[in-house]
Amino acid sequence: MKSLKKLLAVSLAGVLGLSLLTGCKEDKKAQQQWPSGPVTIITPWAVGGLADQVNRAMSEFGKAQFGQPLLADNILGSGGAVALTEYLKEKPNSTKMIFGGEGSFAIAPLTMKVAYKFEDFVPVINVYSSTFILLTNPRTGVKSYQDLAQAIKEGKEIKIGANGVNSSEALQSAALIDEMGGKFKIIPYEGANQALAAVVSGEIDFAVTHASLAKEFAKAGNIIPVIAFDNKPLKDDVYDLPSVTQFGHDTWMTNICAVFMRAGTDPANVEKAYNALKNIMQEPKFQQVAKNIGVNIDIQDSQWVKSYIDSTMVKAKKYAELVK
Repeated sequence: MKSLKKLLAVSLAGVLGLSLLTGCKEDKKAQQQWPSGPVTIITPWAVGGLADQVNRAMSEFGKAQFGQPLLADNILGSGGAVALTEYLKEKPNSTKMIFGGEGSFAIAPLTMKVAYKFEDFVPVINVYSSTFILLTNPRTGVKSYQDLAQAIKEGKEIKIGANGVNSSEALQSAALIDEMGGKFKIIPYEGANQALAAVVSGEIDFAVTHASLAKEFAKAGNIIPVIAFDNKPLKDDVYDLPSVTQFGHDTWMTNICAVFMRAGTDPANVEKAYNALKNIMQEPKFQQVAKNIGVNIDIQDSQWVKSYIDSTMVKAKKYAELVK
């Protein structure tokens, strides 16, 4: 009987050992094979917006870096929350990745019910950083911070178009008007480009959007830029804008757009994705496209992205009640 038990124990140990060995080999094989099919980056915001333009530009260089086609996709809704929630269906090591930023992870979970959390994702690489500006339709007569302050003093409700009501730009603009003692209402759109278009068309009076997106409209006089959500003035060939901090307001966050994968993804695959995307963004032809778009490509690694989003959570908590 003892001999039989010993034989069974040895046999079981052998089977377990073989299973573990097979599992390790399969994991290693999965690492080596990733990506096993086309790679997709999902933009959770509007077609034609800054992130969408960058995503589509990157896709042109994907095959050379991934050995697979790089596809650009869009899933819209709730300032990105719909796409990020949908992405939870992806398993670790998926060939689908998704854009996200401080609005996705520092603000949305505080201001609305979302099914995801930051820990469900692993940052891969930061793609760009951007400064938001408050702008207005020329018919309002508001051309400066002082004009805005006067409109608030006269009791005007400031209706501001933004990428959803739970976004970074919604939070910053709400915080600014609140600190100025004004009444505000956030008008949600599916992207910063749509909010901009609404001001240009006269549908709404104010919006917050990327400075780069609004540049040509500012040149043409279709919109009036009022103030930059930054800790320094915005000065270039088009803009000469003061920052909110110059008037004593800490109501700003640098907007970032980073690529994320599903938490639990093998670090080797995260590194593969990082290197491939970094190479794409360093490609001279891509950099020329980015320059034409007016986007500030800002390559940063996974740890930087995590640290930055963690740091924005403090400020988000301070102002979150304003946009709930």
